[in-house]
Amino acid sequence: IVEINGESNLKIGQRCVIATSLGCGECEACKSGKVYLCDKSSEIGYYPHNGGYAEYVKVPLSTIVPIPDTVSDYAGSILECVVCPTEALMNVGIPKDEGSSVLVLGAGPAALAFIQLAKIMGAKKIIALVRREDTAIRVKEFGATDVINSKETPDVLSELLKINGGKKADMVIESTGSRDIAELSIELVKKGGKVVLYGICDDSQPLRLNVKKIVVEELTIHGVVGNTKAWYPLVELIDQGKLNLEKMVTHKFKLDDIDKAFDLYRNHDKNLIKAKHFLVDCYSRFFTRNSKYCFYLDC
Repeated sequence: IVEINGESNLKIGQRCVIATSLGCGECEACKSGKVYLCDKSSEIGYYPHNGGYAEYVKVPLSTIVPIPDTVSDYAGSILECVVCPTEALMNVGIPKDEGSSVLVLGAGPAALAFIQLAKIMGAKKIIALVRREDTAIRVKEFGATDVINSKETPDVLSELLKINGGKKADMVIESTGSRDIAELSIELVKKGGKVVLYGICDDSQPLRLNVKKIVVEELTIHGVVGNTKAWYPLVELIDQGKLNLEKMVTHKFKLDDIDKAFDLYRNHDKNLIKAKHFLVDCYSRFFTRNSKYCFYLDC
């Protein structure tokens, strides 16, 4: 913080992260604490707000979340990509009974967050569905107890039953944004179970969900997004050493070396965890106008 305009307990020089969602403050969604559902919502880092190329960014005092010294700059820089999964599981809950299981579909940053958070919240068995051997190793490093590699074992359901005592998962979390995987999630959850949809599929590929199965088996489908309530609990988890975001940082660049970061994406470096491709020119949370790529940089 370099300047404060208004009454606040914050201090100049204080390190912080920014709760990025902004709303009108007057509608039902805003008053209920779900600013991200406001019809007039906007997000810091997207137009008209400045992003990571700006030397200074002006934000409302209400969006500032102080972080302690135990939360490093690197952990702070990627905290935003974990806060939505955190709030999702805070709202939906995790099956904790002996013999229960959580199946996480994917191995990206959100999946790694869901795996860590499920473990923290008491899940006994956490199964991850991946497509590569290197990501199979990675998800275990982040807390998965079992892994299904769909490339090696295309019959995912049979493999799930094999490693889960003949049972489907109590909860399935979809974090890939793949239509096929989202549709598969319905087939992998037990009767009366929960499916959490977090990955966003392309609008040009609408989901073909098995409605009969959802109704007859009393499945609960949760769409999850947003992060208004989870910032402080998430910072506390990192401060307590329960959540490790540092190991999600695979590469570090000075801003002058930004082209090297782009090259990693262009070359599809398999070691990357968090690298986005924007299909349209926009203000990204970290870049300025006409940027198509997003990396976490040591700026």
